[in-house]
Amino acid sequence: MDAPAPPAQDAGAGQPLRSAFSGLLGAGLDALRARLELAAVELEIHLLALLRAFVCLIGALACALLALAFAVTTLVVALWDTHRTLALLGGTLVFLGLALLFGVLGARTLRRQPPVLEDSLQQLREDERRAGGAS
Repeated sequence: MDAPAPPAQDAGAGQPLRSAFSGLLGAGLDALRARLELAAVELEIHLLALLRAFVCLIGALACALLALAFAVTTLVVALWDTHRTLALLGGTLVFLGLALLFGVLGARTLRRQPPVLEDSLQQLREDERRAGGAS
């Protein structure tokens, strides 16, 4: 008669374990959802900042290059009778120099850009550290 009693105790002991597991799973999913929301917001902030900078830089570059083109055209017209080839070569070199300068500045800016989801990944590493102990 003692044999049927232990399964009743196992069923009662399994309930707290199941409830603890579901609580742990729910907490894990909540943490994951919070981290994904953080990553989405962070990505949106980076994309908006990049778009704003891109639009401003393209506008400034277009205006500066048009002003420079009109300046070179004025110089060529002014020197047409004496040094027109020199004026055209000078304008070409100025535009090539500007293209090189903008290329170097753009590459340097992209190299210095922090990783897009750096804060989110840092939070995930912190969560992993807390869950795994003091590793």
